[in-house]
Amino acid sequence: MSLSFPFRYFRKSSLTVAKAVMVWLMLALAVGVVAYFKGLEKTQQQASARLSEVATKLEIELDKYRTLPKVLALHPDIQQSLQFPEKASPGRINHLLSRYNQAISSDVVYLIDADGLTLASSNWDSSESFIGTDYRFRPYFKQAMDGNAGSYFALGTVSGKRGYYFSYPVRKDDQILGVLVIKVALTVLEETWSAPPFEFLLTDVHGVVFYSSYPQWNYHTLARLAPDTEAQLLEQRQYGSQPIPPLTDAQTIQQLSEQQQLRLNKDGQRLTYLQAHQDMSNAGWRLFVLAPVTLLYDDVIPGVLLFTLVYVLLYLIGFSWRRTVEARKQLAIINEQLEHRVEERTSELRDTNEQLRQIIEKYKQTELTLKRTQNELIQAGKLAILGEMSASINHELNQPLTAMRTYTETLCLLVERGDTESIKQNAAEILRLNKMMAKIIGQYKLFARKSVGKVGPVSVAEVVSASLGILDSKVSHYKDRLSVTSVPTDIQVIADAVPLEQVVINLLNNAFQAIEDSPQQLIRFDIHYNDNHVSLIIEDSGPGFSDEELNRLFEPFYTTKRKGLGLGLTISKRIVESFGGQIEASNINSGGARFSVILPRFTD
Repeated sequence: MSLSFPFRYFRKSSLTVAKAVMVWLMLALAVGVVAYFKGLEKTQQQASARLSEVATKLEIELDKYRTLPKVLALHPDIQQSLQFPEKASPGRINHLLSRYNQAISSDVVYLIDADGLTLASSNWDSSESFIGTDYRFRPYFKQAMDGNAGSYFALGTVSGKRGYYFSYPVRKDDQILGVLVIKVALTVLEETWSAPPFEFLLTDVHGVVFYSSYPQWNYHTLARLAPDTEAQLLEQRQYGSQPIPPLTDAQTIQQLSEQQQLRLNKDGQRLTYLQAHQDMSNAGWRLFVLAPVTLLYDDVIPGVLLFTLVYVLLYLIGFSWRRTVEARKQLAIINEQLEHRVEERTSELRDTNEQLRQIIEKYKQTELTLKRTQNELIQAGKLAILGEMSASINHELNQPLTAMRTYTETLCLLVERGDTESIKQNAAEILRLNKMMAKIIGQYKLFARKSVGKVGPVSVAEVVSASLGILDSKVSHYKDRLSVTSVPTDIQVIADAVPLEQVVINLLNNAFQAIEDSPQQLIRFDIHYNDNHVSLIIEDSGPGFSDEELNRLFEPFYTTKRKGLGLGLTISKRIVESFGGQIEASNINSGGARFSVILPRFTD
């Protein structure tokens, strides 16, 4: 009996191990499938988020430049240079375009006559100067000559650099004199999608890749082009004069867009990617984000390994338990036959039980450590996302600010011409950009609301608080030299909160600039009110104004500062007057300037 028992036990254990392996294979397969689909869902969510982020930033970048040619084309010197080319000064126009190009951070700004010949360019002093180049074959020139705003992406025929072109006709009355063009390099793409592991592709309506995170994919097509389409692109020299080879075997871009996976060559390897895309209808583009399928292994392999570890631990525990049971049975048989060995067998059993207890205790400690590690990883991921969000605030605010500065400079010149209709159009564009900027700030809880465009009761205390919050850096700098009169929270005026805050911010900012070189550097912000009106009075210890400056202070494009376009006070005056109020400027006897904003008080 003593010889048959080990044999039976060994055979039974072998069968048990085989069954355990089969169970492990089935469960590991199930865990792998679940982990795969979980990883697929997570990857798709991450790809969609990155796709939305890049598309939003690209739309903002395009919107910043879209209407600028229309504004710049209204400059009187540009119109006169096209209307009277024999009297025009090319050097003056070149320097003007160069200043505009530097101010709006574009690649090139250039002027084309009605015959398609470039007359002036911001890169006039460069070896890649556009002056004298014929662009009549470009679609953006044809679109502008037809009286429409034009846009087009292509490789430059002179510089060989890719860029997006915005164009607008230069008019005199109803006659189109020529075309003003702005070329933008779209460097925001390289700044946005340079982070692994995702790849990005930007294509036109035909599926031709003209921007990608992997440069070797540029100027290839995702699907085969129809012969007439390729001939048209080559004729326009949109992507150079070379044939456009396909990256895939797809026959149409629609067929490719419906596929969940793409196979592309990269660094000599044929790689498989999960793809998602988003149409950018305003530009006529399609943005693709590609995620390597190897990302799924990061979820599948750890999941299967973790399951295997837990399974092995459970199996060892079960195996130890079964051995304990068998040992007890064998001990009972031996105890009946050999009473003198009872004590020895009991001691062995105790040792086995102690080992089992230690194994279980170690397993519990391992499980607790694993849970703590998982929680720390989740928290680290949250902090990383917060860091990414905070890094984008400065970039998003600089874009509309740059566009608004350009509109304001052009508006200054339009007022000198007295072109009221164009002034209204530019003022509308400035207001639109202001609203867009308010919306962006609202997303980060800084500028928490957007103007509803309705005049009604507005709390003076809230307007003052919000304005000081926007200028927090300057307020903190001058906190010992700035005094603000407190006002009850129930004092209200008839206005719109956001534009009124703009007025207060503008006046306070002017005051801060006025005292920069002043020896005293003092600012007072007083609020007076009676039954009918509320007065916001801002005084500074700056140099004040001469009589001529006081008479012209609210004229458009008139400024007393070394830098600036002279539109701040003009806009503030119009905002205040739209509320039925008035704004006044005067000098203080002791030195300095005083601005008074008088608004009708709201009473129930």
